[in-house]
Formats: sequence, C-alpha cells, structure tokens
Amino acid sequence: MSIITKTFIRRADRDDLDTLIRWMEDEDFQYFLYGDPARSPRTIREQIIGFLSKNTGSPIPASVYFIIDSPEGPLGMISLQNISWRNRSSNLDVYIAPEHRNHLTTGINVFRALEYAFDELNLHRITAIIYSFNKPSWKLLEFLGAQRELTLKDHITRNGVWHDVYVYGLLKEEFQIWREKNTEHTREITLQKMAESMKNHLEKSP
Repeated sequence: MSIITKTFIRRADRDDLDTLIRWMEDEDFQYFLYGDPARSPRTIREQIIGFLSKNTGSPIPASVYFIIDSPEGPLGMISLQNISWRNRSSNLDVYIAPEHRNHLTTGINVFRALEYAFDELNLHRITAIIYSFNKPSWKLLEFLGAQRELTLKDHITRNGVWHDVYVYGLLKEEFQIWREKNTEHTREITLQKMAESMKNHLEKSP
C-alpha cells in the first residue's frame, strides 16, 4: 500500500495576502509567535506585504516563505528566515492552521522544505527555535535528525506560565544520512515509510 499526498509547497505571493492576514490575526498564531503580537490589522498587513515583497525577485533572498497548499486551499506556511549566504545557514519556522494539523501533512512538507534548503539552496545548517510546550514540533524535528543543542530556561511566558525554549540544529550531512536511511526507490514508498515511522516516533514519550 502506498500513500499519495495532494499537498505541495510553493512560494508565497500577493494572492496569499488575505489567508496570511487571517492566520496572523488568529489567537492560535499569536500564541506561537515569539515577539509581541501586531497591534492592529494595518500593522499585520504591512508586515505581510513586507515579507512577501522579499520573497520574490532576489537571486539571493534573505528569507523564503512557502505556502503548504492543496486542492482544498492553503493549509499552512513554512519559512526559511535570516538566511546567511556567507555561512550557508537559516532559521526554520512552521505554522499549520489548527484544522489541518496532523503528523503526515506537517512531516511531509517540512521534509520537502528541508530538501529545498539543503539541495536547492545548498545551505549547510538549519536552526529551529521551538517552545517546550510544542511537543509535536520538536518531536518531528528529532525524527528528521535534528539535535537539541540548547535549552533556554523560562524564556517565554504564556497565560502567566513560564516555558523553556529549545534550540535545534540540523546539518546538511545529518539530513542526507537520515534521508538515505529512510528513503526507498519511489516517492510513494518514502511517504508511506515516513508516515509509519513518524507516527511511532511522535507517540513515544520522552
């Protein structure tokens, strides 16, 4: 049995403006945002237009924003931010709309974004900063071969509660080793194996 996914990633563009504004205005998005939330719809709109304008036209962009799309419409966003071409490094951020969150959708599309980062952009390192309460995200990165390199104690507060922040790192060589161990001869088999392995990994408790 093979798994066929209808989701794909593509560059975000101006046509995504309304969707991105809706996500960024949502309390769920604000909960996972590191900095202070935007204080007005106008500010949110200006922020989105700003990063969309940086997403096109430059052969060496400072950031790349992807939409996780499907025949039913956008499901989420993945970004490679603070790209340092000198050091061949970048930060990875992922947001999936609550109604579309599942291990398969998130895992496959993060895997695709990492392939783009390492294979197309030839980056050497990806860094991800994840809140300790966001267990599905940091478990997924561990599944894909990333290492927890740093714990920032009581680094953020949500609803009056302090939480740690985890810093994960993944090198191109580590990703290639993971891919060689987990990839079969066809994409369909790869997705099936990823889905099964991912489910088992994420259900295990550390």
